[in-house]
Amino acid sequence: MKKITLFFCALIAVPGLDAQLVSSNLPIIIINTNGQEIVNDPKIMADMGIIWNGDNARNNISDAFNEYNGKIGIEIRGQSSQTFPMKSYSIELWNSSGGSVNKPLFGLPQESDWVLYAPYNDKTLMHNFLAYAISNQMGNWAAHCRYAELVLNGGYRGIY
Repeated sequence: MKKITLFFCALIAVPGLDAQLVSSNLPIIIINTNGQEIVNDPKIMADMGIIWNGDNARNNISDAFNEYNGKIGIEIRGQSSQTFPMKSYSIELWNSSGGSVNKPLFGLPQESDWVLYAPYNDKTLMHNFLAYAISNQMGNWAAHCRYAELVLNGGYRGIY
């Protein structure tokens, strides 16, 4: 019989809140679109850096990018969720010429395609995360996930 560990946390993200992120115990993802608007399709090239000093470590916005520092393709993800104030994004890790790059992030399996999921309708920010974690712990396949803070074009966007 498999042991299942349940965990609960309270996280709050308020889209549109003019908050300034200084540090977090979560990884910090910083994306710069260099003045381009993120659209539904096609992906635009942007720069992404990730600050993650490991589990149980504090991540400061002033720290060097140590988990990823490179190009990405980014587009808005979803159908009806595209109308929400907090957007989800599809991201593909790219090299400087736009080719896919497979890389493990946050100790998760190597991949080039990643999702920044905005849990706008889930004010607890836990429904999908908890379901995926329980499924994985039971030995079933489910998406691997990790909470992260997002800073997009210099503005704090919340927890994804």
